[in-house]
Parts: sequence; structure tokens; C-alpha cells
Amino acid sequence: MKKYIILGLMVFIAAVSISAVSSVDVNNQIVDGLNSTSDINQALNDTQINNKSIFLIFDQDGCYYCDILKQDVLTNSDVQKELNDNYNVVFVDINEQYGLAANYQVMGTPTCVVIDSNGHEIARIDGYLPTDEFLDELKEI
Repeated sequence: MKKYIILGLMVFIAAVSISAVSSVDVNNQIVDGLNSTSDINQALNDTQINNKSIFLIFDQDGCYYCDILKQDVLTNSDVQKELNDNYNVVFVDINEQYGLAANYQVMGTPTCVVIDSNGHEIARIDGYLPTDEFLDELKEI
């Protein structure tokens, strides 16, 4: 019995280690072609200059659908054009900026929240959407 517990613990540790290695730290995350930051204050300042709304992308390490959103959806050229032209994009790690996540009542990841320069919510996309559906949602905002 003790062997199985130790073996299970080793498998768990290995799985967590692999997940940590394969996931990307949001603060160092760069999606090629997407203008983004992890600094909400910078985005708020930029909004005053370029008159764009802020597109908050709430995610966290180890979130499968967050990774798929970054890898498949946010790398799409049409999605990038829509985001780059109309928004200041901010990646928010809910574990590091939990106050911001709580302020916008983010219950799961990924969650995208569009806010104005005063921080008022304009729109929201809860959960993962495939590229075409995500783009349709963006165009409706």
C-alpha cells in the first residue's frame, strides 16, 4: 500500500513539473504579432493617448484552455488585427493580480473583459471560444 502511495505521489509531482515546464508565465508571455502587456497601469495610460478600450485576458499557469487560446486563437492574423487596431491588450494572471480578477468577478479562466479608460466593463467573453466564434464576439463589441 505504501508503495502505491509513493508511486502516486511521484506521478503527481512529475505531472505538475511537466505542466510547469510547458506552460508560459503570463508576465513573460509574448504572442507573436499581438501588442500586449501585463501592466494594467501602462494600458490605462496608453488608453488616454490612443483612445482605445482595454482588453483584459485573465488566465493562469496550468490552464489548458488559456494555453489553447494563446496558441490557436490569439495567433490568428484576423484576431490580432482586430485586437491591435481597437484595444490595449493586457494579460492578467489571476494568481498574481487576484484583486483585479475579483474586481471584475472573474470566476474561471480564460476570461476576457473589455473595459473603458475609467475601468468600467463594456463587454465580456467567458471561457474558451474557437477562433471564428472569438472573432465574431470581438466584432460585436
